[in-house]
Order: sequence, then structure tokens, then C-alpha cells
Amino acid sequence: MLKRLKRLLIGAALGAGAVVAGIWFLSVTLGNNQEVLYQGKSCSYWREQLNKHEPDASNQAKVILNARIIPQLTDKIFHDTNDSSFRMALVEKLNVLPGVFINYNSALSRRVSAANDLGEFGPAAKAAIPVLLEAVKGRDEGVRGPAAEALGKIHGDPDVVIPVLIALLDDKDLSDEAAAALGNYGGLSKAAVPKLIPMLKIPDKDVQVAVRVALKKIDPEAAAKAGVK
Repeated sequence: MLKRLKRLLIGAALGAGAVVAGIWFLSVTLGNNQEVLYQGKSCSYWREQLNKHEPDASNQAKVILNARIIPQLTDKIFHDTNDSSFRMALVEKLNVLPGVFINYNSALSRRVSAANDLGEFGPAAKAAIPVLLEAVKGRDEGVRGPAAEALGKIHGDPDVVIPVLIALLDDKDLSDEAAAALGNYGGLSKAAVPKLIPMLKIPDKDVQVAVRVALKKIDPEAAAKAGVK
């Protein structure tokens, strides 16, 4: 009797272990939240290297950024468009089971992340500006906003980028992102002030906040006259 009970317990333990192992295997094979590495390091690592006051580390990071990171991220913005419907359906079905959570990022979320990652590199990602401009003018509605925000964070090529961002102020779906991006250019965006001030009356909290912040960065005097505190 004791031997039989022992065998049952061992069998149950092995079965539980197999289930756990199976869940882990599915999470690894079906999930896609693994961080992309460049030369074995993450984007955040290379951003840190860029900001170091060590010429060798900073120069290496610039090389990796321009040779590897920017080309891969810009390619993803336009070409990472396909998801396996079978894989997504399987993940959805499995995630309703107790103790199962498989993290799967859709193609749209991957494109958005690519645009966001480029923006986080700031001025060092200047080479990505042409692609980001193409993205904000494109038809991928999910990426246009993040691309506009990225342009603001990079804030390079003002003669080319600022007129595009000013035009985007008329796009109700992108007006707050465009205003925030213009604000990052500071005084270089003064041509946007006549369009920004009337936007203070738009009954949209996100737009009003973005416009107020932008005006204070671009032209504090004009902002004060418009009642922005």
C-alpha cells in the first residue's frame, strides 16, 4: 500500500513537472517578448554608452547605432507587418488556462516600439529622420504618432522637420504629438506659434496640455500673453 502511494506521488510530481516544463516551453516558443540584442547588447546599453564621457565607448556606440540599430529599427517600422494568425489564436486560447501567460506582441506594437526606440536615442539617431518623416506622412495610423514624437526627441534637421510638424497640427489625430515635438525644438519652432495659440481653445485635454508645454518652450513671452502659466 505504501509503495503504491509512493509511486502515485512520484507520478503526480513528475506529471506536474511536465506541465510546468510544457508551459515554460510554450512561453518561450510562442511568446516574442525577448529583447532584441545588437552585438549582444540591448538598446538601453548602447544608449548608456553614448552618454558616457569615454570616447572609446561613445564612439563604439555611435558605430553600432548607425550600422546596426537604426537600419534594423527603420526596417521594422515599414516591413514588420505580418503576424501568424494561427500563432496568435493559439496564444489567446492558452492564455485563458490557469497559470498560463504567454506574452505576444503584435506587429503593430513592434512597429510602435521601433519608432519609440529610435526617439529614445535622441539627436544621435539623426540618420533615422528621413524614415520617420516618411512614417508620419504614411498610412500606418498606429505608427504616425510615435514617429512624430520620435522626431521631436531627435530634434534634428529643423529646416526639414519643423514645416512637416507644423502641417501636422491640422491633423486632429496627431495634433498633440506634433505640438509636443515642436516644443522640443524650442525657439526654432517660432513659426508654429500662430497656429499653436488658437489650439488652446480646442476642447481636448491632451491637446491643450501639449500646446501649453510647447508654447512655454518655444516662446515664453507669447505663451504668457496667451494666458499660459
